Amino acid sequence: MHVATQLNESLFEARLAGAEASRSDVLPDWHPHDRLGVVLHEPFGATGASLLIQLATTAFYDVRPERRAAELAHYPEIYLFHVGGAYGDHTMYDFWPPRKEVTVDPHPAAVLDALNDRAITRLAVPAGPPRPVEYPFKERETALDRIAGAWIYSPSGRVDDADVEIIGTGGERTEENTTYALDPRRTIEEMGGEAIDPDTAIGRDTRRWLDQVERRVDEVPADIAAAIAGRREGLRTEAGIKETYRRASVDEALARLIP
Repeated sequence: MHVATQLNESLFEARLAGAEASRSDVLPDWHPHDRLGVVLHEPFGATGASLLIQLATTAFYDVRPERRAAELAHYPEIYLFHVGGAYGDHTMYDFWPPRKEVTVDPHPAAVLDALNDRAITRLAVPAGPPRPVEYPFKERETALDRIAGAWIYSPSGRVDDADVEIIGTGGERTEENTTYALDPRRTIEEMGGEAIDPDTAIGRDTRRWLDQVERRVDEVPADIAAAIAGRREGLRTEAGIKETYRRASVDEALARLIP
């Protein structure tokens, strides 16, 4: 749960339709029980939504500040849905414990079931052509009743027809989770070398996390991960890494659950 102390709202800037905006403009009416769900279709695709994920994480903690307190701190309610395969370990963003990274069959109804099962209230999906789908009886209506906001993102970090910009102005603080996610061997080497006390709950959980990173280290070939890391340099602006998104209706998002 390192993000509880690593991230805060001041590390991000945002624009909506070209106008300066606040976090509450990007994530309106965020409440204590909001849950962000991110769908991905390709290796490390969710890195293209990294700033939205991290901005939502700050909202999760700020809506109840006691969540940052050491004795009450817990992992943010963020969920990642790997559609049709396993596309790399994203736990550096605190998609943790493992139940928060879900592998789903590439069928719209299966993905929607997974979203509804986890009561997702905010949804980000990859850009792509919409697919007309007939969902099981009332599953769409269940999602429409609950999901308060949706965005379309690109794994590249910049989506066509964007109307939302998020800039990570915190330098390494807003980029290091992406850097480590894309280089799991470095993560294991640097964080596995730290003293981990097996007699403490946090030590045991850290060991459990590192074991998972090790198990998944070859899930995405290193050359593909390195290419994605290099591509992110093209997102750099004078103020920091900038990602763009497009706000969408829930139905628009549900039409893009599978590639």
